[in-house]
Amino acid sequence: MNLDTLNRDELFRELVELAKEEGVTSQEMWNELVDELLDSHLNIGEMDKDQDLEGLKVQLNGMWEEYKREAAPESSAAISEDPEAPAA
Repeated sequence: MNLDTLNRDELFRELVELAKEEGVTSQEMWNELVDELLDSHLNIGEMDKDQDLEGLKVQLNGMWEEYKREAAPESSAAISEDPEAPAA
């Protein structure tokens, strides 16, 4: 069953929740999460290969800055810090 109801805004909200749970702190981590989310929805049949998945991926990858702004009130330091960076 193909559910064509998933739109960019719904996917972005889902990404924001996942990113907060997983502690996403970089554009690279965000892009990986976008790939995982789209693959997941494709694999369970909620998206269709005929949809413009590449275009959707580009749009969602580009929403990293919006995520940082949205997550800032919750944990502005967590988003701007790299947890793997050596301590100064």
